[in-house]
Amino acid sequence: MRPLILLLMLLVSPAIAETVHFPSATTPPTPLQQRLARERDQPIMPQPTTALVGELHRPEGTGPFPAIVALHGCGGRGLKEYEDAFAARFTALGYVLLIVDSFTPRGVAQRCDSPASDEHVDRVMDAYGGRRYLAGLPFVDPQRIAAVGYSQGAMVALSAAALGGIDTLFDRHFRAVVAFYPNCASLTGSVSVPTLILIGALDDWTPAGNCEAMMVRRSGEGAPVKLIVYPGAYHAFNARSLRDKPRTFLGHHLEYNAAADMAAWDAMAAALREAFSR
Repeated sequence: MRPLILLLMLLVSPAIAETVHFPSATTPPTPLQQRLARERDQPIMPQPTTALVGELHRPEGTGPFPAIVALHGCGGRGLKEYEDAFAARFTALGYVLLIVDSFTPRGVAQRCDSPASDEHVDRVMDAYGGRRYLAGLPFVDPQRIAAVGYSQGAMVALSAAALGGIDTLFDRHFRAVVAFYPNCASLTGSVSVPTLILIGALDDWTPAGNCEAMMVRRSGEGAPVKLIVYPGAYHAFNARSLRDKPRTFLGHHLEYNAAADMAAWDAMAAALREAFSR
């Protein structure tokens, strides 16, 4: 029944898509920089930033709509046919979706075999750049913007909402975070906004056990975190490009799981409805 309902929603919910350009965010001037600029009667020079590209999908109508900043994994953006189908699921719910491309503007093909570096911080700033761009659109409600990330993008989304972290540099924050199969090994679990983590029990790239351990060691500070582990599901369990063709990549098993995909979608949709109050 669910596929039929979703199909009917898509048929009656036409969407508008376009490629857009916007800058990655930069940190605002510190109080000291502001004071020195006033004393010297000099303007604060803007920080260098990266010009990003993204795909913007929105429902028809004037809104204002809630919006999602989508953050891709270490392999970059997916094929257009799958990306468009993915976006249609969000616009059918009445949400604007911005798929941020962090790699193409930087000449990066993938970062799946590289250790974490400063580029992670760059991607967090990309997330806030996407949030700032969406907040300036007349058909988006600037108070209802969430981040949804996948694998490496999930780590970016969680970093964007880490309690006492980068989010303290910005006056507007994400309303909620949804993280699909992140690496929880080094996370404290303390976040500033409601957070949902979705992961497969058989994930051998970002093991679910690390997320379960994170939940045990959480201090209880900050906003609530909910973890859902799907039995029988591997890494990238909702990647429909893997349907009927599981594969091994860098020694890790990737496989689509329809039951986990639908259950995770329902869990995410419920979390977003609660965060957006609709």
